Amino acid sequence: MLAICSFYTAFVALPVVPEHTDGLADVADALDNQADVSLVTGDGKAVELPAELREVLSTAAQALVGGQEVLVVTKDSYLTAQEAAEFLGVSRPTLIRILDLGEVPFERPNSHRRIRLADLARYKRERVHRRRILDRNLADADEFDAYDTDSFVSTR
Repeated sequence: MLAICSFYTAFVALPVVPEHTDGLADVADALDNQADVSLVTGDGKAVELPAELREVLSTAAQALVGGQEVLVVTKDSYLTAQEAAEFLGVSRPTLIRILDLGEVPFERPNSHRRIRLADLARYKRERVHRRRILDRNLADADEFDAYDTDSFVSTR
């Protein structure tokens, strides 16, 4: 049984050798535009790639072409507080506040916090979803002039 892992790209600049970029772009294009992709071994045996693996490889190739570092990990992996903060794109103190508020579960086997990648990914998806709702509400309020500053009443 083939276990497919989830992957996340870390947006850190990775120097890519220019002559390899064309090859990676060709690989990404082939993975995107072909219904069936096979891996051919050194002895000529062809093994068809499942769609999930093809998608992972395609996204990884596109990220590498764009100069991004690619990290492939299983969702059950644990991150340090610093790694988790970098994954979320927040400072370490902000992450600690998020953890202390109970928004993301964590373990503390010793004096250091360990956070499951799956929990961080869930929190990140929820945060993006909440942001979209807030943006939509703000656009609606702006459209209907819900924040009419002419009717501001000073209380002091």
